[in-house]
Amino acid sequence: IKVNFVEFATLPDLGGPMPARPMVLVDEPGTRRLFTNDMRGPLYTIPREGKTVAVYLDINDPKWGVNVNATGNERGFQSFAFHPQFARQGTPGFGKFYTYTDTANTTATADFKPGGGTHTHDTVLLEWTAKNPAAAAYDGGAPRELMRFEQPFGNHNGGQLAFNPLAAPNSADFGLLYVGSADGGSGGDPINLGQNLSSAFGKMLRIDPLGTNSANGKYGIPKDNPFVNDNDPNTLGEIYAVGLRNPQRFAWDSRNGNLFVADIG
Repeated sequence: IKVNFVEFATLPDLGGPMPARPMVLVDEPGTRRLFTNDMRGPLYTIPREGKTVAVYLDINDPKWGVNVNATGNERGFQSFAFHPQFARQGTPGFGKFYTYTDTANTTATADFKPGGGTHTHDTVLLEWTAKNPAAAAYDGGAPRELMRFEQPFGNHNGGQLAFNPLAAPNSADFGLLYVGSADGGSGGDPINLGQNLSSAFGKMLRIDPLGTNSANGKYGIPKDNPFVNDNDPNTLGEIYAVGLRNPQRFAWDSRNGNLFVADIG
C-alpha cells in the first residue's frame, strides 16, 4: 500500500510529554472556518486552506473558572458543537456554541448523579455566546452551564456533541443538540446505568439548548423524544437512546438520515 500525504495544519504542543490531543474537527459553514479542539482546553480555528492555526477560545483560561480536568487518557475537553444559527444574525441561536468538558470544579450540585462509585470529577455542558461569530477570537462573556454530571470513575465520562446537519429550518430536529453520555466508567457498567431509564449515564440525550422545560430550567426537552410520554415519572425525558457504553462518535447518513453511533466497549 502506498500512501501520499500533504501537511494541512499543525496543532501546537502545549508542553509536557504528550502532543496535541484533538478530538473533533468541525467545518462551520457560516464563518467558513474549521474548528478543532485540544482536550486540555484550547479551541482552534483553521482556514479551509489550512496552514495557519489560531486559538479561538481557551476553556482552561482561569477567567472562565472551568478548570478543565485533562488527566489520564480519557478526560478533558471532550467535544463542541455550533448551533446551526451560529452565524445568522437575528436568530435565537446567533453566536451560540456548546462545549462538553470534564472539570475539576466539583462544588456545584450535579444535575445527574450515578448513585455509586466515587466522585472523581464532574462533566459540564456549557453554552457560549459570541458577539461577533466571524471574529478571530471569542469575544463573548462567561459560559452558561446547561447540565452537570457527577462522575463516579476516571474513564468513560464524555462523548460527542452535535446538531443534525440534515435538519432543515422549521423541521422537528432543527436546533436540537445530541449529547453522547458514557456510563461513568470502570469496567462492565458496575452501577448498571446503561439500561436505567432514570439515569442520564450510558445514553444518547437529545435536548433543546434554547428551551427551559428541563428539571433545572436551563434547557428544553423535545416533546417528540421517545420516552417523554411513557407515563413513568422516573424516566428522563432527555433520553434518545439507551444501553450505551461510551458513545464517542456519531453521525448522520446523508442518503437516508439514519444516525450511526460508534460505541466504545
